[in-house]
Amino acid sequence: MKSFGKTLTHGSDYSSVWPSQPELAPIFPEQRVIYLLNWGKRIIPALIVLSGCLQLQWGNAAHWPTFIASCLFALSLPVQGYYWLGRRADTQLPPSLSRWYFDINQKMNCTPAVNRPSYFDLATTLRKAFEQLDRVFLFQ
Repeated sequence: MKSFGKTLTHGSDYSSVWPSQPELAPIFPEQRVIYLLNWGKRIIPALIVLSGCLQLQWGNAAHWPTFIASCLFALSLPVQGYYWLGRRADTQLPPSLSRWYFDINQKMNCTPAVNRPSYFDLATTLRKAFEQLDRVFLFQ
């Protein structure tokens, strides 16, 4: 079992390896999660600062514990996303996706890296396939 920090790092690596192609969006949830993570990393700190300013200006002192709890929850959302991506990256592919992984490697004329591929292996293979092959390989 990986430690929490290694899982987060692996999730960050997985998000940088996953190809952001529109053809993959209906099939895999990774693209939507990565988009929301990137969006959240930009927007959440600004929302926290804005709500903190509003709390200082018009808020009641009795509501500060609720404000702090809400801020901590909002700051934990990207961490939760990276944790999910890290766990997903280590998950073994189901048999149908495993066959697809081996077919893509065969079309690129390269040998697969592992016998039991994970989603991280699929992401690296898909990234290479989008660089080397036409988009037709997705539908064959």
